[in-house]
Amino acid sequence: MKYVSGVEDHMRIVDLSGRVESGLWGYHELPGLEKIVPRAAVETIATVSENGFFASRVVLSTISGTYVEAGSHILENGRNLEDYSVDDFIRPAKVIKLPGVKPKTLVDADLLEKHAPVIEKGEALVIGTEWGKRWNKPGYVLECPNYSRDGLEWILSRDISILGVDVPCIEASWSEDDDESKGGLLGEMFSRGILLVAPLINVEKIRGSSGTLVCLPLNLKYTSGAPGRVVFMEEE
Repeated sequence: MKYVSGVEDHMRIVDLSGRVESGLWGYHELPGLEKIVPRAAVETIATVSENGFFASRVVLSTISGTYVEAGSHILENGRNLEDYSVDDFIRPAKVIKLPGVKPKTLVDADLLEKHAPVIEKGEALVIGTEWGKRWNKPGYVLECPNYSRDGLEWILSRDISILGVDVPCIEASWSEDDDESKGGLLGEMFSRGILLVAPLINVEKIRGSSGTLVCLPLNLKYTSGAPGRVVFMEEE
């Protein structure tokens, strides 16, 4: 991992952000979203040799790449990103690393409890399944591990400020055919002001179980979320 100028030399920085590029995975892969969520694209619009400067046009949705999401994502009167301060995106954090999680695994309360450190009220929680190693590979969206109902309830019971996960889809199959309950627990999470940061990469490269999560989204107005650069800082 690299060190950042100005950061104390005993701090180790792990980049948890997936790279955005043309052809990136996206939620357009989910049934019903094919014509709603645009595909990410990065296109050169000027070059030094022809125009004297280099510039690109970038096409993104607010849920492209690794992004930060607030309550208005699924709540009619939920908070937008501009309703949070910069300090809200920088929190002390605990890490849960789950070994051997296979595609379409349901992450439940028992599994989380088995590997969890002590989580203090108001901390961020980062959960890794090593799915980030599959970033932009076939099946990344449709075959990812999900969280069971009791798994999400276990997370909510910890009174966290931010939830960071390395999977693109959190809800499990228990809500896929039940429109009434779909999004219910995520709605409860957002109603408490908890931010979602997803999907992450490199969680398995974090050495310890505690540190500081920095998840700074683009400074956009009137949006529920935005892509961001997410890093984890821990004692070397």
